Amino acid sequence: MRRWPGDETVGHLVLIDHGAVPSSFDIDQWIERATASGLRAVRTGAMFPPVAEVFADAGFVAIDTLALLELDLRTARRPNIRLETKRLTRRQTRHAVTIDRRAFGARWANDAASLTAIRRATPTYRARQLKVEGQIAAFAISGAAGSTGYLQRLAVDPRRQRQGRGKSLVADALCWMHDRHLANALVNTAIDNAAALALYDQFGFVQRVDRLTIAELDLTRRG
Repeated sequence: MRRWPGDETVGHLVLIDHGAVPSSFDIDQWIERATASGLRAVRTGAMFPPVAEVFADAGFVAIDTLALLELDLRTARRPNIRLETKRLTRRQTRHAVTIDRRAFGARWANDAASLTAIRRATPTYRARQLKVEGQIAAFAISGAAGSTGYLQRLAVDPRRQRQGRGKSLVADALCWMHDRHLANALVNTAIDNAAALALYDQFGFVQRVDRLTIAELDLTRRG
């Protein structure tokens, strides 16, 4: 459990093993820990349906639903990269935070700590950026675990969108996954994010039936 980016009063509960379903006892312990820390709420990361159901039984309320998309890399063609990307260094993290906030808004934006955590979420990762007039305009962080690749974060400055930068960063990530001989790639986005859904559709991503849920528990209303 860490603090939610941009709001120190909200705990961010990160489940390391997305395939494991926690028990009600586990959740009760996490809630007690959050309460003892003086937090006003606990917010989860994106959860698969079986996990989301357990949290719902514990009183958590869904605050966002995400579409989960998958690409079979074994049959997909290796994409062309129109714009050459550069490595996103750790020293550039604060610039990436600025782009992330512009792209996603204060509620869903990452801070430096959470962007670092995204890098560490998988055994290997790739962080890339594109600049305009010497300033970072877009970045992407991808990861690989086992035979699966993950497009973990893609952010484009709204002032620089629809100019091929997001597409180039996705292409770069997929080429990296092809080079690692991964079997499939996963990415999630808001179900109403038409621009992102259209972008991933260009690469052959297909929406899976199961969707992801982010949920929150208001600790101030607990007796």
